[in-house]
Parts: sequence; C-alpha cells; structure tokens
Amino acid sequence: MDQRLRDIADTLAMDGNSGASEMMASTLNDLLAIPEDDMALIPPSDWEEFAIALHRAKPSIAPLFNIANTILLLLEKGEDGMDDLHGAIMDLREKERKSGLRIIELSAETIKGEWLMTTSYSSTVAQVLKALAKDRNMKVTVAEALPGGEGRQLAKILSGHGMQVEMIHDSTVFSRMAEIDAVLVGADSVTRSGLVNKIGTRALAEAARVFDVDAFAVCGRSKICPVMLSDLIASERTVVPNLTEFVQVFESTPLELFTSLITDDRVLSPANLKQELQGNKTARAWYERNVLTGPAGSLQEQ
Repeated sequence: MDQRLRDIADTLAMDGNSGASEMMASTLNDLLAIPEDDMALIPPSDWEEFAIALHRAKPSIAPLFNIANTILLLLEKGEDGMDDLHGAIMDLREKERKSGLRIIELSAETIKGEWLMTTSYSSTVAQVLKALAKDRNMKVTVAEALPGGEGRQLAKILSGHGMQVEMIHDSTVFSRMAEIDAVLVGADSVTRSGLVNKIGTRALAEAARVFDVDAFAVCGRSKICPVMLSDLIASERTVVPNLTEFVQVFESTPLELFTSLITDDRVLSPANLKQELQGNKTARAWYERNVLTGPAGSLQEQ
C-alpha cells in the first residue's frame, strides 16, 4: 500500500479520543493533502487495500465505512471512477463541512425544553447544545459513559462555555429522567438494525420511553450506513480466580426508541429511515474480500 495511505489508516487506528465526525474530517483532509496528480498515480489495488484498512481501523464508525465504500464503488467503474476520486473526496468534505449548521437549525426547530440529558462525547451534540443555549436558559445532565468516561469531557466543554451542567454516573439516568425535558445523543453509525453509540445510550433511550420523554439522535448523513456495523468492542478479563470482568464500549439501540433522527437535510422517523436505507448500495469488494457476508449486508469481521 502507498505509504501515505498506510499512514492515514495507522493514525486513525491509534485515535482513541476523537468523535466520529472529527475522525471523518481529519481522514478527508489527510487524503486531500495528497496532490491530485499523485492521487491518480496510486494503483487501484492500493486504494482497495486502504479502503479495507480504513474500515478495520474503526469498524463501528459509519463515516469511515462510507468513505471506504465510496472509494470501492469508484474502483468498480475502472478508469472513469478513478478520475472522479479526488472530486468525490472533495464533495464528501464539503457536505460534512455544511452538515453541522443544518443539524443545528433543524434541532432548534425540533427539540423543545430547557433541561436536556445526554451521554458520552459527540462533537455534533456539543455544537447543538451550545447553539440552543444562546436562546434558552439551558441545563444539561451528562452521563459519564464508562468505561471510557467520555461524558466527563463533554461536561467540561459545555461548562466552559458558561452552560449549567450536571454530571452523573451512568446508573443514575433513570432516577434523573423524571426532571428531563428531552434526551439528545449522537451516533457513530445508524443502520436498519439500530443506532450504534457508546455503551449507556440504550439505557438513556429506555429511560426516556419509561418517563414519556422525547429522545432525539443527531447525526449527519455520513453516519447513516447501509450495512450493520457490529463490532461493539467487548472484552473479558480474569481479575482473580473465579472472578472475571466484562467490558463493552459500543452498543446498538433500536431505532424505535427514538422520537426522531435529526440529520443534515431533514428530520426522519425511525420508519422513514429504515425505508431509505433499503436502496443504498455497497461495493462488491466487501463481499469478495469476505468483510461483508449475507444478502442483507450484515457485517462479519474476519
């Protein structure tokens, strides 16, 4: 593989702090740092290896799968597709650049109330909450999102912008939900089978349903994925004899638990989203390389 492409994939694999949108932006910027003429000289086989490596670096994050899938679909077109590669990457970056502002606009129209609850860290959620706080006396309750504790990062960012923020343990979401006006979460991927985000997201959505609180997910189209991204990063270790510890980082939450998904072009109900995903195309290379298996495009890591 071309060393520049390898470096991009390796850097991404080591990134344990950035949100999905930030990872997408940095990946696209790094690709566009390669001169267009040089990009055209990289062999198609290297691009295919890179696309697979890009997905494997962060297998639960849809924007990276969608970048990889775009590359692989262009490879299927031969020389014409390769001629379009630089422009396609530019187009992805431009759409992502505009995504946040549109999500903020739609969120302001859709989300009601002044006391919101969220979990983990999402740059999109942070942008929405900052924007809402300009016109409302906002209070935000943030679940810490163990095992990574990314919620603490979000809580500090929001409080640093002058917002009233309450940080809670994950086990406290049910006891606080009765006071909440709405739940707001981000997403690393959204598929027909559910919304994949940090562990604790489903508890938040379930609690919202119990207390009849609207639950919203915000994400750009780049995170809506035609296949199920199933790597939830789970592990088990022995602490002492007869005692093990199970740790899981991501989980999938059924779409039906959300009132709606706020994207960068419109607000979608769970039913509408599932219908849209039926027509999305995946590249043949995923199946030829045994990364995707099955007629429905369910993901199986080899």
